[in-house]
Amino acid sequence: MEKATRIVFGLIAFLICIQGFAQSQTRTWLSGDSLGKFHIVPQVMLGQIVPHREEMQHLIQGQTVGMSIQVIRRKTFSWWGMYQRQPITGAELYYSSTGNTNQLGHQFAVNYLIYRPYLNGSRPLYYGLGLGLGYNTKIWDLNNNHQAPVISSHLNACLVIHLQYPIIQTEKTDWMLGFRMTHLSNGAYQLPNLGTNNFQISVTKQPRMVLPRRPINIIDILPGFHRSRFFSLTIAGGLKEIFQPLGKKYPVGNIQCNFTKAINWRHRISVGVDYLYQPALRKLWQEYKGIDATDLQCMQAGIAVGYQSIFGFTTFSIQQGFYLYSPWKENGKFYHRLSIRRNFANLPNFGRNCFWYAGLFTHWAKADHVEFGCGIDI
Repeated sequence: MEKATRIVFGLIAFLICIQGFAQSQTRTWLSGDSLGKFHIVPQVMLGQIVPHREEMQHLIQGQTVGMSIQVIRRKTFSWWGMYQRQPITGAELYYSSTGNTNQLGHQFAVNYLIYRPYLNGSRPLYYGLGLGLGYNTKIWDLNNNHQAPVISSHLNACLVIHLQYPIIQTEKTDWMLGFRMTHLSNGAYQLPNLGTNNFQISVTKQPRMVLPRRPINIIDILPGFHRSRFFSLTIAGGLKEIFQPLGKKYPVGNIQCNFTKAINWRHRISVGVDYLYQPALRKLWQEYKGIDATDLQCMQAGIAVGYQSIFGFTTFSIQQGFYLYSPWKENGKFYHRLSIRRNFANLPNFGRNCFWYAGLFTHWAKADHVEFGCGIDI
């Protein structure tokens, strides 16, 4: 642990030196401020994987040490950015230990990030959301690692939630103290799949990102697809594994219809209905109930309320659902969905109402499946 800590902090110190040199060269080549330009931002993290299931308690054996290299872009003024206080966007290369390299290994990820500033003044609180692809070096194995029923696939989805606040400021630099959660899971594509929640304190060195104020101009009016009320239709599908590990994958089909109302240009609320068809339930009916299930017994329908956070053409959504119809009762009455959608910014007029979609469907902390699809705002 001490050796790993020295290595990580040594790398961060080296990267900070490189970053300072690169920024000094940028100031030499380019005059004026750095609106719209890209910056390399190093970050160091220390924390622990938090067990959300009893089966994980014995696997938590030490602290996690991590680092990331972010390439972030200080925004120029944009029509949607005004309503989100000019958020920072970028990409990240992430690494972290797990505190138990023998059973949980090491974790890597590539993420897309959006940081939105809150609070007025020169010291905003940054709220960050990220989504990407993660890699876990150590996975569950029936022969060599059977006591770690956490992650069974090397490739996983990665979700990031990150709060940061500048504790030290110079003329051109912010030193940020943050609290970060990095979640890796394969969404029940392959079992066992409890996933890991890595909670860490972060220290980040980045350029000053506070932009000067300016009057609102007529060109900043939002396009038509950001209307105050609309219906959206989404069709999605995915694959899931129910048992045994390394067994058969079953398809999942899902249709959503949501009515969405804007709270303001930053947030929306929604209410809608879900229809799911899950052939995997036929196998569960046979194994646990001794029943040859019909198609109706493999169907589920529910109603869901949601909250959406809007970042231009990108929308993050959280939904809480309740089954109105579900012959299979073992998962309970409630379900949840975390999702992201992106409208097609490059299509003209009505084409911008179309979007692609990705979501994680869960029952509380247990993932049911990952779904991908597309939809349209009506």
